[in-house]
Amino acid sequence: MKEILIDTRDHKKLAAYIWEPTNVAGYMLVICHGFRGAKENGGKVFAFADKLRTVGMGVVAFDFRGSGNSEGNFSTVTLSRQGEDLQAVIAYVDQAYSLPVIALGRSMGGSSVLVGAAADNRVAGYIFWSTPVFMHKAFATIMGEDYYRLRAGNTIIFSDDGGQFELRPDLVADFDQHDMDEYIKKIGERPALIVQARDDDAVSPDNGEHLHRMLPNSTLHIFEQAGHRFLELTKEREDLTIEWLRKNFLVQPSAI
Repeated sequence: MKEILIDTRDHKKLAAYIWEPTNVAGYMLVICHGFRGAKENGGKVFAFADKLRTVGMGVVAFDFRGSGNSEGNFSTVTLSRQGEDLQAVIAYVDQAYSLPVIALGRSMGGSSVLVGAAADNRVAGYIFWSTPVFMHKAFATIMGEDYYRLRAGNTIIFSDDGGQFELRPDLVADFDQHDMDEYIKKIGERPALIVQARDDDAVSPDNGEHLHRMLPNSTLHIFEQAGHRFLELTKEREDLTIEWLRKNFLVQPSAI
């Protein structure tokens, strides 16, 4: 594993980890973290990347602008900006490795995959973990009254498990710039895996079911009790994902 910085179009630097593929004919899995998350995913990304490399796959995990160790101000986060960040990462992977990409997004990271990668022919497959497509509904559920303050054009101070942070109204205003169904249609026949929890209190399962209905070559797996973060079922979600990758991309176990 190595640490690198990837430049965005407006010259911000995105912090990233790269695990190079063990199979020259393989793929690069690009992982997009969720809202207020970071590339490490609480430390879980390291073991997950090691598992992926046993099937020959390279991995890139990066911080969106304003998150983790990347440059930028989190308070100005938007779906548009995160889509642009993902485009910068895909361009880097294409230039450095000339390998097709599998894009994995968790929560809002999956929404960013739709915005930044659905129309990109360099992307061979998609993985959506607990991904909202009904953006206003999801953020109203997550943020409660603070969502409506943002919708009214106010900057707020929001609190979560990571502490207090400022958030500007651009976040929810920007949702109106994106037709998620049009992005979904652009994926076409490319394989997609959708993983959702029935008891997700942030992103309801109708988001995953909607994705599945619209994607003709998709697999939907709904866990009955996993919550939004899959805290007790991390291994099960990872193993399911790796099995899907084996089946759809014919990645064989490494000889090493």
